[in-house]
Amino acid sequence: AQPKKEAAPKKEAKGKEAKGGDKKEDDKKEPTPEELEKMKKDKLKKVVKEGGKRGVEIEGAADMGGLQFFCTSVDLPEGDLDLLIESMKAMNAKSDPTEEERKGGSGHIGKMIFSAGTEQLAVVAYVPEAKQGELNCAEWLKTVLDSQGGKVQSEAKDVSTGFVKTNSDKGVFPLKIREPMIIEANNFLRKKGLFPEDDSDDDEMVFGDDDFPSM
Repeated sequence: AQPKKEAAPKKEAKGKEAKGGDKKEDDKKEPTPEELEKMKKDKLKKVVKEGGKRGVEIEGAADMGGLQFFCTSVDLPEGDLDLLIESMKAMNAKSDPTEEERKGGSGHIGKMIFSAGTEQLAVVAYVPEAKQGELNCAEWLKTVLDSQGGKVQSEAKDVSTGFVKTNSDKGVFPLKIREPMIIEANNFLRKKGLFPEDDSDDDEMVFGDDDFPSM
């Protein structure tokens, strides 16, 4: 039922002034602070839900394949780093066995998460404490970002973040570079002996790929 509410301001905008196409654009851009706050909260809720679900999938796939690290992409943060961090927290949250729908549970698995938006591809790397002796989180992220000329935003032993800006002149588009970067991340792990050798299509173990955010 959530999205219906968001659609309401658009209807209003049409009624106000359906003359020029530009005018509609202006109306669309001016929700009240309260509406903005609500949209933000709704969005965060959806991001956390997607992250929680993905955490369960990662835990299952990692256990099955004996993986300690996992690279994946999520759609809903749409390239927003802050939201991508929230998504990661939801993936790593402890599963509550009393809850009907399991969420999270993958805090023991290192991961690199990608989210494509129109402006940029956001990337968050996470290395659990137990794995920090084997893998330098900042170095892992920097290597992957460097492959596409990205920038590191923050570095720490456990969580490092960065992004690659869209650059149409150079043919750099978030959805286009996401796959090669996931492969780059996995290859870095392989070199350190932290990821299975590529004897099959391991790189295809990427969730959320057929549902590209509609651009």
